[in-house]
Amino acid sequence: MKGVDTPVLLGFLHGQPRAKALLAEWAGEELATTELNFFELESIAAKSGGAGGERRHRILENLRRRLTVLPIDTAATRQALALRQAGRSPRPLAEWLILGAISAAGCSEWASTTEVDLPKRVWRVRSRRLDGSGPRGRPARSRPRTAT
Repeated sequence: MKGVDTPVLLGFLHGQPRAKALLAEWAGEELATTELNFFELESIAAKSGGAGGERRHRILENLRRRLTVLPIDTAATRQALALRQAGRSPRPLAEWLILGAISAAGCSEWASTTEVDLPKRVWRVRSRRLDGSGPRGRPARSRPRTAT
C-alpha cells in the first residue's frame, strides 16, 4: 500500500505532471490517504465556493471511492505518539496523526511535499518528496550526503 499526502492529491487533481507521473508509476498498487487528508481536501473545496462547488464535491467523492481512506484510530494515535517522541523536527499535531495512520496501516511508501526525517526504528516507510527538487519525485534522503 502506498500513502499519498494532500498536496500530492491536489497536484494530481490539478494535472501537475510530477503528481500524475508518480500515480501512474504506482498504477495497480493500493493507494491510501487518511481521513485528515480528506478533511483538508474537503475544506479547500468548500472554501473555494462558487458555482463549481458541486462539481468539486463529486470529484472528491470519486477520489474517495478509488483510495483506501485510513482512519485516525487507536493504532494510528499510538504510532503518531511514538513518531513524535522520536522526531527531530516540530510538526503540527495533525501531521503526526497522518504519519501515524500511514505507518500503522503498513504503507510501504509515502508521497508528500515535505521531508520525513525520522529514525528508521520508528518510521519504516519509504518517503518520496514531490517538490520539484528532483526528477519525478526522487526518494527523499533522510540525511544529507557528506563529502568524502
